[in-house]
Amino acid sequence: MIVPVRDGGSDLKELVDVLAVQTLPRESFEVVIGDDGSSDGATRELASEDGWLRVSPGPPLNSYAARNRAVQASQASVLAFCDSDSRPEPTWLEAGLAALEEADLAAGFIRFCGPSRPTVWTLLDVDMFLDQKRSVRSGRAVTANLFVRREWFERVGGFDETLPNTGDYDFVSRCVARGARLIFVRDAVVSHPTRDSARSFLRKVWAVNRRYAARQGREGRKPHGLELRSWVPLVQPLRARRRFGRSIRPDRRRLAESGLAPRLWDDIRALPLMYVGVPYLAGMAQLLGWWEGRRARTSLK
Repeated sequence: MIVPVRDGGSDLKELVDVLAVQTLPRESFEVVIGDDGSSDGATRELASEDGWLRVSPGPPLNSYAARNRAVQASQASVLAFCDSDSRPEPTWLEAGLAALEEADLAAGFIRFCGPSRPTVWTLLDVDMFLDQKRSVRSGRAVTANLFVRREWFERVGGFDETLPNTGDYDFVSRCVARGARLIFVRDAVVSHPTRDSARSFLRKVWAVNRRYAARQGREGRKPHGLELRSWVPLVQPLRARRRFGRSIRPDRRRLAESGLAPRLWDDIRALPLMYVGVPYLAGMAQLLGWWEGRRARTSLK
């Protein structure tokens, strides 16, 4: 099991407690923490005496570099990825391993864990991010809940450490492009915290779109944000939601899976953000990212 972390002491302690009660016998798996330059001492005395839990330290770079380093320090033929703030259910590892009997990569279900009084940002976070079932249909998945055969990890060269964001999408896409079979497994479940403030949610939107566009620019391609239709109000979000068979309001199925039941007033507050605010922020982030990518491409010539 591979977990990246930077300054996440309390999260790690809770995660280790959860892993200790997995239905898979303790001697059947190992835990390797990829420490991405933590300064809080969280991983200093975390390693177990029997080697079941080990720490692979390194300089601060990004979570994908930390994952690569942890994989190199591991020995198992199957790699199970989750985040330090995720909480796997007891049957998580057992369900993920069973899924790999018929696949090369398996993306597990991510259930959101939000506050007792969710904000509009909570609802948008659940609606927009970490939908593994939808991602798998596009040949992608995230490392918040992902099982991979080691042979495929090594075949594609692991994660691209130059990508601070979306490196998991990139990694899975490369595997699928080379013939790996990717499936969604509903029974392998982890809980993940929601982003409940405007600052945390919008920072995520900005970072994901900026880094996506920077990679496109670096490779000589244009991101979606440069298409004219992306700047026409309502058009692109409506097209995307129709393509995936989703309703025009916050996705009731997704929200119900995490125990959320929005009211009409929640829809009224969310819709302008979904169709105008967030798309325009994403578009601006992609313009900046594309320009940065183009400059990086020019400097390499």
